[in-house]
Amino acid sequence: MRKEFLAVFSGFPEHHFSAEITERLRAELTERRSIVFITACPLEYEQNDRDADGMHEMFAEQGLPFEEHGVIDKRTAPEMAKKLVENADCIFLMGGGACEEQLELIREKGCYDALTSCHAAIFGVSAGSMNMARKTVDFFESMEAFDGLGLTNITVSCHHDPKDTWRFEQTLRMSEDRTVYAMEDMSAFFIKEGRIDVVGTIFRVKDREFRLLTEEEVKELEQDEFRRVFDMIPDQFDKYRPRYSEELFAYLIAETGIGPGKRVLEIGPGTGQATEPVLRTGCEYHAIELGEHLCCKMKEKYGKLPNFHIVNDDFITHDFGNEKFDMIYSAATIQWIPEDVAFTKTFELLKPGGTLAMMLTSAEYRSDDEALYEKIQTLYDRYYKPDIPYKQGGFRYGAAPEYGYAEVERREFKGQRMFTADEYVAFTGTHSDHIVIPEPLRTEFFEGLRSAVLDAGDRIVFHDTYVLYLTKRPVRGRAGR
Repeated sequence: MRKEFLAVFSGFPEHHFSAEITERLRAELTERRSIVFITACPLEYEQNDRDADGMHEMFAEQGLPFEEHGVIDKRTAPEMAKKLVENADCIFLMGGGACEEQLELIREKGCYDALTSCHAAIFGVSAGSMNMARKTVDFFESMEAFDGLGLTNITVSCHHDPKDTWRFEQTLRMSEDRTVYAMEDMSAFFIKEGRIDVVGTIFRVKDREFRLLTEEEVKELEQDEFRRVFDMIPDQFDKYRPRYSEELFAYLIAETGIGPGKRVLEIGPGTGQATEPVLRTGCEYHAIELGEHLCCKMKEKYGKLPNFHIVNDDFITHDFGNEKFDMIYSAATIQWIPEDVAFTKTFELLKPGGTLAMMLTSAEYRSDDEALYEKIQTLYDRYYKPDIPYKQGGFRYGAAPEYGYAEVERREFKGQRMFTADEYVAFTGTHSDHIVIPEPLRTEFFEGLRSAVLDAGDRIVFHDTYVLYLTKRPVRGRAGR
């Protein structure tokens, strides 16, 4: 499993890590062969060398030396830049310059894909921290937002100091369009597998209101990052996540008349568990996928088809412009979106008479082997202790009429899956709430599951119910209740 560890820093004015930051770095940086610094000042060669040496020394003075360290700036050949990123244990996006110059350097050196798919810990400071976000603003250059690297949805304003009235006002202006996290120096966000830890003083700024970031707001941020944990395991996700029955798709396509000339949007396709039957109709297929690596997998599988289109972005915040669709659908995805956003935004994106289709899978294995079921439940009681709780189970699929939709139709279709012990463990490891079970509990849990299924004859059978909810935007006005 791909283990991401992200650190978002504001700055280190005394050129030392704090004790809290050092403690976390020591826990995470167990491999320290190579660290690579990507500059925000591509042409300042002497400064870049000094900054890289100084940062490397900051790690070393805390007993965390790296065997090698290097810099990526304008001098670096593209093939070398890519090699440095691919071989790094830690990548540090530096500050001191313009955000967009750093992003342009990453693109120019051809190491964007290597950076976003590598196994290294990725850190940012100042401009580098700002560039880690999906959307950011460099107010020294412009108040116009631009796309960052998309490693996190946390937009930051660094070096917050209440005495710096100009910077304070620029942060307030940023907050008119998005939530901003104003970080004092020596503060940090640590992000790993959906879990967020905060060090130092950080303010949450929204609609020009400053207030200290609370523990409850950190939990809300975690739920947002939690949506991204699937992106850590694109190949495993693609192989083991359940598909949906042909009967379900036959019914869906017949009911909606989807085919050539019709525009369809899939929300959060993952790696295409519910994509191919819709693509085969010849419709103009569009998708929006939050996960960078899941999106790449979709392009790998379907990118050569002329009716396939996908964007890597967040449905909640994406601007679709004037686009309208004949059908919008999701397979085990819409529940990750706040109900009011899910129904209101899909309603506005649908043409009058268009269909919203929502699918999910309900599975049970108790009826096939009661003894195995009981053994697995005992393991859950002992080991199922995720760092972040799954809170998406309460989505009200039948609430669509409260947002203007017609009444919701519910249909069920049946299926079956059979796994070996190894396959079952791999499938279980694709559940978001299982991914965030802390070690060593997660490894012990999965080993227990493997042993239980092996003892049951190396076989576990799931009896699936594929649930389909259908509703329509009325041809005229809003239906409501």
